[in-house]
Amino acid sequence: VFVVNVLYVVGFLQWLGDVLSPFMHMAFGLPGEASIALIIGFLRKDLAVGMLLPLGLSAAQLVIAATVLTIYFPCIATFTVLIKELGIKGMAASASIMVATAVTVGFILRIILLGV
Repeated sequence: VFVVNVLYVVGFLQWLGDVLSPFMHMAFGLPGEASIALIIGFLRKDLAVGMLLPLGLSAAQLVIAATVLTIYFPCIATFTVLIKELGIKGMAASASIMVATAVTVGFILRIILLGV
């Protein structure tokens, strides 16, 4: 929680949210602020889900965001275990597959639930 608060106070999360906003809207049909929740999900999944609530997302958008959040990348504890078990290269390959899968599934859900 401390790291999240520091990133928030220094404005890094807002900056990253602004940078990712066009991608979030185009790929997933979500507002840019949802990207902050996805970033936080790397540190704490439970906190990230809670951050979606004040965004006023529709039910379809919540399904998309929660699904992408669940698939896209493990929390930092799992990330550490992946490095230990697979090494840096194996973890990078695994992470790439997870991110690609999450983006693909999120995009497909956007088409199904929100239309094109």
